Amino acid sequence: MSSAYGPGKKQIYDYVHILAEHVHSQQYVYPTLADAVSLTTAAGDWAQGTLTEIVPASTITSPFDIHEIIVETVNTADKTYQLDLYHGASDTFAGSVRFRADSVRGGSGSLTIMTPIIPANDKLTAKLSIQDGGSKTASISVRYHTY
Repeated sequence: MSSAYGPGKKQIYDYVHILAEHVHSQQYVYPTLADAVSLTTAAGDWAQGTLTEIVPASTITSPFDIHEIIVETVNTADKTYQLDLYHGASDTFAGSVRFRADSVRGGSGSLTIMTPIIPANDKLTAKLSIQDGGSKTASISVRYHTY
């Protein structure tokens, strides 16, 4: 099964196995049984905030992908945010989502995202930006599953 995640050609079995795991494996959240991770935007319009660790390295010990960002709280409503995810020691880009926090709902709830399969033991980090800048915050968690 190593060819599914490492260099070289993938076999048809590898693709079928990945697809089966993708559809029929347990799902997890991180952080689990703990508070969400708080992210802060930068001062300028659409300026990315500081790269913040969501999942520490060596926490998820199997290859995994992210399926959902759960926005638990925001401190500024009626604005549009963008969240960019990165993984690994070199902070490789993994995907982006945009969301609008409404004053009626307060948060945005769940955001669908599909990332590439991330190698086992990679850290997951994120940067947050907002349409009008100014050090706004959002607290998030992620839903993922392993292969």
